[in-house]
Amino acid sequence: MKKRKIIISVVVALCFLVGVFFVIRFGFLRRIDNAISRYFVQSQSDEEVEEELMYETELDKDGTEYVIEYRKKIVTDLETGEEVEMWEDTADPIIIYDNYYKGKIDKIEDNKIYFIVDKENKSGGFSLKDVEDYEIVFDIDTFDFKEDPHSHYWPDSLLVDPKDTLESSEDFYSVDGLEFLVGEYLRAEDVMFEDYYTEDRYKMLVFYLQ
Repeated sequence: MKKRKIIISVVVALCFLVGVFFVIRFGFLRRIDNAISRYFVQSQSDEEVEEELMYETELDKDGTEYVIEYRKKIVTDLETGEEVEMWEDTADPIIIYDNYYKGKIDKIEDNKIYFIVDKENKSGGFSLKDVEDYEIVFDIDTFDFKEDPHSHYWPDSLLVDPKDTLESSEDFYSVDGLEFLVGEYLRAEDVMFEDYYTEDRYKMLVFYLQ
């Protein structure tokens, strides 16, 4: 009887040790498997977001150096259908304001554009149906169209876009030649940007034909 109890105790102890062994073994293997899985997922993720970068040093108008970071980008040439390599700035310009209006140009004189905003105009996603038509005057004399060799971005722009794409837009440097817009129902975009690096500001006025 006493011998049987000893045997049972030994068997129970062995079973317990074997159980502990398998729990530790498979738990450890599971952790290894999870770690390997995480490693490959992370590696794939790193490969997906890995970018080829290039850096260039430029001078602002005061002669102070600043570094521009570019990323390599592959785009498709719409005319040839071929892939083309290009470099784009990784820093977007800061938008100071971006206003949309719908309405008609009432008149153009003294290098100013008098734009009547339709009361049905939607600006910033909000319908302004409860307000009366009002006039905005765009003073083109306040635009600086000269290229600045120290500015990283662009001079001011005055554009007319017949297809609402900006790809086919035409540049103007005064109100001369814009008389054909008078009386037309248009969408106007009045936007100002700030250079991320130099804090230079430039603006763009676009008239989209409806």
